[in-house]
Amino acid sequence: MNAIKQYIKDKNWQEILNYTKTLNAQERVEMIAYLHTLDLNIDLMGVLPDQVKDQVQPDFYTNRLAIETTLNYAFITCTRTIQELKLTENNKNGWVQNPLWQYLNSGVFGAGPLLELYKLFPPAYLNQAIREASKARFQNFDFTILWDLYTHGLIPFEEEFFVKVFFTIPMFKRNTQKDADFLWQNPEVLTKVFLQFYKYEVPVLDTSKWDTPNGFVCKRVTEFWTEVFQLLLEKGYVFNRLLVQQLMESLLNNWKKPQLDWHIRLLELLKTTSAEYLSYQNLLFSLLNTGSASLINFAVKQIHLLYKAENFDAAGFIANIPAIFSKEKGEKSILTSLEILDYLLSKPDYKDNGIAEHLSLLLIQPDVKIQERTALMLVKYTDKGFLRELVSPYLTNLKDKPKTILGLNTISAAINPEVHNQESKIVNHKPEVEHPRLAEDILLVPVNIPSTWEELLFQVGACIRTKSALDIDLFFEGLNQLQDIIPSGFEKQLKPYGKQLFNKFWGNEVMTCFTEFMDYWINKQMIDNKESEVVPFLKHKCLWMQQKLASNSLASGNSVSNPKVPFLSTPTHAPFYIHPKTLIERLLQYETQKVKVELEDLIVACNRTLYSLADEESIHLAKTLKGNYTAAIHYALDITDQAELNEELLPLWTQLTRIKHPSATLNVFGSTSAKEYPAVCKPFKLNFSVEIDKNEYATWYRLALEDNWNAAWFYKKKTTSYPSLFYNLAPFKAGYREEIPYQMSLTPQYLEALLCRYIPDTSSGNEVAELEDCLYPLQFLLDHQLTIYDSGWLYIAVCLVFEKKISRELASEYIQLSILGKQQDLTLLAEIIGKLISLNFSPVNRLIEYFDKPVDAIKIKEFQLLVLESCIQHFDAGRLPANSKKIIAYYLDWSKSLHKEIDTDTLSKLKSK
Repeated sequence: MNAIKQYIKDKNWQEILNYTKTLNAQERVEMIAYLHTLDLNIDLMGVLPDQVKDQVQPDFYTNRLAIETTLNYAFITCTRTIQELKLTENNKNGWVQNPLWQYLNSGVFGAGPLLELYKLFPPAYLNQAIREASKARFQNFDFTILWDLYTHGLIPFEEEFFVKVFFTIPMFKRNTQKDADFLWQNPEVLTKVFLQFYKYEVPVLDTSKWDTPNGFVCKRVTEFWTEVFQLLLEKGYVFNRLLVQQLMESLLNNWKKPQLDWHIRLLELLKTTSAEYLSYQNLLFSLLNTGSASLINFAVKQIHLLYKAENFDAAGFIANIPAIFSKEKGEKSILTSLEILDYLLSKPDYKDNGIAEHLSLLLIQPDVKIQERTALMLVKYTDKGFLRELVSPYLTNLKDKPKTILGLNTISAAINPEVHNQESKIVNHKPEVEHPRLAEDILLVPVNIPSTWEELLFQVGACIRTKSALDIDLFFEGLNQLQDIIPSGFEKQLKPYGKQLFNKFWGNEVMTCFTEFMDYWINKQMIDNKESEVVPFLKHKCLWMQQKLASNSLASGNSVSNPKVPFLSTPTHAPFYIHPKTLIERLLQYETQKVKVELEDLIVACNRTLYSLADEESIHLAKTLKGNYTAAIHYALDITDQAELNEELLPLWTQLTRIKHPSATLNVFGSTSAKEYPAVCKPFKLNFSVEIDKNEYATWYRLALEDNWNAAWFYKKKTTSYPSLFYNLAPFKAGYREEIPYQMSLTPQYLEALLCRYIPDTSSGNEVAELEDCLYPLQFLLDHQLTIYDSGWLYIAVCLVFEKKISRELASEYIQLSILGKQQDLTLLAEIIGKLISLNFSPVNRLIEYFDKPVDAIKIKEFQLLVLESCIQHFDAGRLPANSKKIIAYYLDWSKSLHKEIDTDTLSKLKSK
């Protein structure tokens, strides 16, 4: 055995093969077991990586990879069947390490050692092993090894597989010059693999690092292959012009936009001629129907060069061009198309009044130039008697000049008359009631706690499927109440769920906590007491349930020491609400059975309770409570208006009073230990500023929140932490995906502090986590129509001007809900938006997109005008943001249409600079 170890150290694969080729089946199994005992660093390298000095690390790691590849080769030489290959695998932390896979990836020795082995022992298992490896995550292959295996008849040629392997660029392993040389020297690879890329969605959108004639670069992989194309052209390779047609046809695939954009760049690189584009003009027309801005822009650009050609298909263009008329952010292409269309319609052969209805769709476009050009063409190609009927659906969206062109000044084009006559002033409107959630505002849907073993099993599946707070809470309550009827051998019935839970890395603490509990219940693995930083309440609930089950196994069913009292926080109505009567009845059970109430459970329960649902019976029951929480419950139910504070229940009192008076100043806490906490004495309102972060590559406008509330990395101040039971101060770390709605369900009636935890520090260039931060909380707000009062509006403002359109759309929808559905005063939101825009936090055009949405409601228009006023009032004449003129133009136009007085003083200051 020592000999094989030394051969591996010496990277002597020939001697390894000579040694292992004589082994019988049993000896090969023993050799595989021995090889598993070898530690790469200690036994073979004799040193740990962190002990190597920086200056010799590159050589160290090069040598280490070669020795590791030799070790993998030693494993492979001991295999003759797929079963023996499986014995060589090593499972580390859920990742399968297969020596053959690793050898095919490294490329250190090429295919030579494998070919020598397979001459002696032809591998019937090789193709199956490679196909299995191709399905593994993050598994790459060295293409030259695979190609040699194919050319020697060891594996079949599968075009898609070979193309995708060739176009995959691992970090630091490829070189554009070497790849171009390889293709030049291997014409079969060039034609059989390389030039077939247009058929497949190859992995060219990854970012990687590779070597070039000018050194290493880190870019998107499309740049690697563009350079390879260029190098081949420089070498004199003449690409078959059929590739132009193939690339054109590939643009119609439903692939990711950047890959199709790359195909367009290749068409330019191949210097596609106007004659070629003219021969494929039907493909260009088809691109107009794709809905992709880049494809449409490309098609229109080429059509603009062709439309006067003799063989141009005018009828085909006229039939397809209406597809882009409703496209957003396509102003340039639309204007170019109108130029072409006007030219064609002016010819007698194509003058067709049927195009008028399609043209009228363009009036919904907010761009005034498009509206003007469309109006001119409608007047030119439409009968006057039909014109007014044609444009009437678009009156609310028309600017003044297009109206004049259309001769519609006599028509009231501002707002629907029925809405226009309402005398509602959103600026001065106050909420009708202070209480945030009334019964009539909510569609209450009762939920059922599992009452049988079969229902409990179904609830386990629901938890895995939805991962929601509601389903998990219902499961725990069902298990709590059904402890005495759990059948013997229940673990076997739970095995299918265990397979779903235990063999997966969940990546979120909601499912991690749930999985830990299920592991305890099924396998009796005690739950780790380590605190959860994201969903501590769920971790505590798992531990409480563990204690309940443990005590149930020790006590008789009727013993008081075996408390099956319900969790106070279990919802009674979807998605997380609790009826006040149920909460009181649960508290009375605790008092009857003399069970101590968990304060955290009570706080969450009170945060979820809809006190406006309390009836006379609820009030009567509440008056029979005797616990130290009685005064707080009475206060929440309006039985008393006096807050009887004590230090032990201070977290409960602060949250109940804030739920009851979300926007009030609460001086009653002025002498308590929590007086300096946000949202205790005063509503939760954060100051903010926008800081400029500049380097040689870019300038960032970063949002700095007071106390660095969102834990922005660039802001050096450490975020203040607050005691864990003050849930409305978000005393936990920001979460991801399923964790976010779970957190929000713990304090759904006052979310200000929690929402501000999820505010990104920049509106552009964010990572996935920040993109989700402006999605999941916002979706939760909308789905459950939750109310915002103070600094929560800062979150909405950021979402309204955020880089992802879905966030902007959802924020717009929530604003509409708040104005029209909740009758809220959004002056604060308008103030925040104006400040953010004036400080360059986000491009003006994102806000313009919001203004361009067609709306009929005067309240929405008034709010938008309020935002415009706020922007102008916050503008610094010395450093106006780009496109600030659009804000001023909209302000003047809308002030006129809404008959509002214009702030001439502020405007004159801006114009004077």
